[in-house]
Amino acid sequence: MLGAIRRELLEGLRVAVADVGYDREVDSSAVELEDFDDEEKGEFSSAISFAIAADAGANPMAVAEELADAHRGHGLPTGIASVTVVNGHINYHLDVETMARLTLATIDSEGAGYGSRERTDPERIVADVSSPNIAKPLHVGHLRNTILSDALMNVLAERGHDVTRDNHLGDWGTQFGNLLHEYVEFGDEAAFETDPIAHLLELYQQFEQRDGLLEDVEEFGALTGEFEAAVAEERAYHVDDGKEWFARLERGDEEAVERWEQFREASIERFEAIYAELGVDFDLWLGESFYAREGWNDLVVEKALNEEVAMRGPDGSVFIPIYPDEYDDAGDPEKANVDASLDRARRMIDEAGTVDDAEFDAFYIVKSDGSTVYGTRDLATIEYRVSEFDADQSVYVVASEQNRYFQQLFVAARKMGYDDVRLEHIDYGMISLPEGSMSTRGGQIVTVREVLDAARERARDIVEEKGRNVEAGEVDAIARKIALATVKYGMVASNRGKDITFDIDEAVSLEGDTGPYVQYATTRAYSILDSAPGVPAVDDVDPSAFNDTDHNLLYHLGRYPLVLERCEKRYDAAPLARYLLDLAHVFNSFYHKNRVLDAESAAEERLVLTDATAQVFENGLGLLGIETLAEM
Repeated sequence: MLGAIRRELLEGLRVAVADVGYDREVDSSAVELEDFDDEEKGEFSSAISFAIAADAGANPMAVAEELADAHRGHGLPTGIASVTVVNGHINYHLDVETMARLTLATIDSEGAGYGSRERTDPERIVADVSSPNIAKPLHVGHLRNTILSDALMNVLAERGHDVTRDNHLGDWGTQFGNLLHEYVEFGDEAAFETDPIAHLLELYQQFEQRDGLLEDVEEFGALTGEFEAAVAEERAYHVDDGKEWFARLERGDEEAVERWEQFREASIERFEAIYAELGVDFDLWLGESFYAREGWNDLVVEKALNEEVAMRGPDGSVFIPIYPDEYDDAGDPEKANVDASLDRARRMIDEAGTVDDAEFDAFYIVKSDGSTVYGTRDLATIEYRVSEFDADQSVYVVASEQNRYFQQLFVAARKMGYDDVRLEHIDYGMISLPEGSMSTRGGQIVTVREVLDAARERARDIVEEKGRNVEAGEVDAIARKIALATVKYGMVASNRGKDITFDIDEAVSLEGDTGPYVQYATTRAYSILDSAPGVPAVDDVDPSAFNDTDHNLLYHLGRYPLVLERCEKRYDAAPLARYLLDLAHVFNSFYHKNRVLDAESAAEERLVLTDATAQVFENGLGLLGIETLAEM
């Protein structure tokens, strides 16, 4: 309802600006939603008069008065009682009774679809989400990615987009050659059968630690030439053999492929169990290996060379030059500005003498040994999504440490002619531990399993201690839902771009502004509704019976579609999480200040209002992947 009023206000303001004679575009930011309890500002306001006055050399107050008069003259939208001007701001004040009637009627008629949007021509969005590496456990970094991306994709789908979720597995690359080498040298079939991921992680860490140790010895300097030669030989053996195993994998060698498939299948089986517990699904599990094994890597390398956007280095590598002035807005096909010609790169190499010294970034798609890299596979992914899905957007939910890489990838993609697809990197802050940065190589990680188990144990203790009317057999099920609410809400509500020092005790806390607090507000609404003989029809409600506390809750319910719109524009579900917490506070205030079931007046009206509130909680929590509870 508030969204419809805002759209009408924008249109009316555009007419008013034109009528007064000002040449000024009125974009969607020209009308802002304000707090309900600020009588001076009104529920909507516009500061466009200041920009117009600056351009025209006029007084903002005078401009605002002109625009307000013109807007009144054309007629204000249904639901707006008046327009005033204060200190150059144009303020629009709601008709609270009309707001109440329209808001309740809209929620009642749309139900689970309240806040959604239908589009005649939806955007096709294919997104990289979760994207763990095989042969390693899911850790808390993957947990943040998985929860953030799941909530965001839910919102984008709710807003009418055609969303495809691709769990873009990291299952290809030199590291798997190293792992194959290590498994052949030191692998234990029995240990693999017992706990495949733990054994593969141990082998991975063993390889990396040994290589690091040998590198340190080389840098420190050996005591004798003989020892130095032995260290170099030992390191070369392991590293070169790892490269050879990956080369065999890329060639389709039967032994290499068979062992690699064992690693992949065991990993996916473990991943699926965690995802099922989280309640997260994917449409695709293609992974990097798909593009290597199905010929998409070869296609993009050939295309890049044939169309002369890539060049060969003196060592046989293949790269796409990225110039410093090409990075801005490369993800937006309408704003990207790149030079696909290689002439500039050739001049820079001639001037510098080498590729490494030239003043451009080399985006490699083939290494000197002929193997592919991340860039090859990511360009192949774009090629696949454009040709097979006709994607309008290719989206990447990946930590902010990869910001520069994705800027380069997007420039490379534009040079290769992918001009009709929007490329969006949805970054998020890195997670570290109190002891320092997480490191799978060094064994310094917190696994998803550890987080979920700790949250569930904490929730079970509280349910057993404080739960009312909870049957013994229901404790585990309720604890699981509360635990997931704690973890999911905490991951989504925090500032997406901020780095996090992860403390498991804080992460599983049920105190304060948490998911369970919102769950409890919903349960309280259910309790009220369950105690009533029935919920009256919305048409029977008398809006004049509501007081200011009721109006405040109604206003917050009306905000819900606008919050989803903000999430959609920002590619971020955090505004929804914060909105639900705010709504829980407002509803609890409503519950404490007003009588509902035994109110002398407005009892029926408040039952309808409570029912509408429960619906909005269900809708919003559902998008965050959080289940509601009849009992807590």
